[in-house]
Amino acid sequence: MDVLEMQFQIERSCRERAEALAVKVTKENKVLKRRSQALLPLLPKLPENMATMTFDLEYDQGVDPDGDSGEEAVLQEQAQISELQASVEQLLGEKMQLCEQVDSLKREQSQLQEQLALEIGEKEAILKKLSRQNKNMNKMKRVSQLVTEEFTEISQKLELEQGLRQHAEVFAHQVLVKQKDTQRQRMVVQQSSETSLQLQHALEQVAHISSTLQDIQRYYRNQVKQTQCALEESSVLSELQCVRGQLESSEEERRTMDTQLREAQNTVTQLQGEVKQLEDRLKDAEKELVSEKDNSTPALPPPPPPLPPPPSSTAVDPLVVLRNKRKESANSIDKNKPDPTLDMKTRAVDEMMERTKKGIVLRPTQRPQVGSEDDHAWRDQRIEKRKSAVLELKGMLDTMKHQGHRRAWSRNRFSRNVGEAELQMVLQRRRRAMADGQDTPSYAPSTAITPTKIQGPQPGGPAAGALPWAGESGSTPVLRRLQQNREKRNSRIRESELIICQENI
Repeated sequence: MDVLEMQFQIERSCRERAEALAVKVTKENKVLKRRSQALLPLLPKLPENMATMTFDLEYDQGVDPDGDSGEEAVLQEQAQISELQASVEQLLGEKMQLCEQVDSLKREQSQLQEQLALEIGEKEAILKKLSRQNKNMNKMKRVSQLVTEEFTEISQKLELEQGLRQHAEVFAHQVLVKQKDTQRQRMVVQQSSETSLQLQHALEQVAHISSTLQDIQRYYRNQVKQTQCALEESSVLSELQCVRGQLESSEEERRTMDTQLREAQNTVTQLQGEVKQLEDRLKDAEKELVSEKDNSTPALPPPPPPLPPPPSSTAVDPLVVLRNKRKESANSIDKNKPDPTLDMKTRAVDEMMERTKKGIVLRPTQRPQVGSEDDHAWRDQRIEKRKSAVLELKGMLDTMKHQGHRRAWSRNRFSRNVGEAELQMVLQRRRRAMADGQDTPSYAPSTAITPTKIQGPQPGGPAAGALPWAGESGSTPVLRRLQQNREKRNSRIRESELIICQENI
């Protein structure tokens, strides 16, 4: 701006000087015109006024140098003006460059502002993620604290139960001693009829002791049930963690099987192209063989294709393992159950005596699960149906390879009906399997995982909050993946049907 102001001042001064010179020149021109007009009437009298003429010439000569000096000044001013214009143009070019630089800097500034806004957005997203992770960590900490508190409560309950068992055993021993004493007293009472009052008193004591024994037995059973529920909840948590790990491994196996299926489909397409080429070759060979039919005997038909390989052993399912464990525990509980026809008093006394002799033996913590055999069989059938498609495709590929080798070496008649029939059989099997899968309840295994204890836990226990997916039916990720796999299978079956229809056309 300072440079522009200087240029403006220089231009203004130059213009003022030029205007002053122009005014001066106009004035001098006017003076010269006046003198010339004054000299015009004196022209016929020139010889008479020579002195004046000489004087005027001298005066004109005196005036001429001033005119020359004025012209030189005008030229100098014009040169200065041209120089100043050149400098002004140069400064204007520099000004344009500076304006372009300013525009580029503004663009860079806008770009930097956009980048800064993007970085700020990313930073906010990262902060949100961190806050979510912190919330999840706090939730996990709370859950772990609740689990530890529950474990401490269960351990305290176990200690109380052990103490109560010991106390009950001591009390049972005392009761046995008292019963022996009462028996002796009965013998004495039978011997002497005078001791009838003592016998009645002893009988009252026996009845009171039996009632107390029944109360103790009920209390003991309630404590055992509570401890069994708590232990089952803790064991179910560990089993569920194992099941989750096994589910992840099964998902990885499923992904590998999907990749193998894709490779098998690619090989099927390649083999179909080879089959078409072989058909063309065999048609040419048939045309050649038509001319040789009269002389040659008809060749034997090709042997039937080999059967597909038998289905491999099913993969180990964590749900099946859990159900087997539950069944074993249920059988063990059923075997350990005493005969209900025995007397309650004698059974309690016998249990106490056996425990005093052999020590404390805890009962099994798991309960039998109703309907586990049907679920097991349904799960096995479903896994076999799922694996049968892959095995059938492999068998088809093997048979097509064997047929291609045999028909390439032999010049017998070739027919595509065998391969298409096999494909149609496979598609029919797949349709039946899918229809069976749709008829059966799709979410039975997921609901069968959760035992009855989880559906109705004790009030205040954290087991219900620690298992959010136990009571859900269709919102678990495992079931979503199963639904996606079914949809993919249906789309693949439709694509294969379309391919077969196009080939038939």
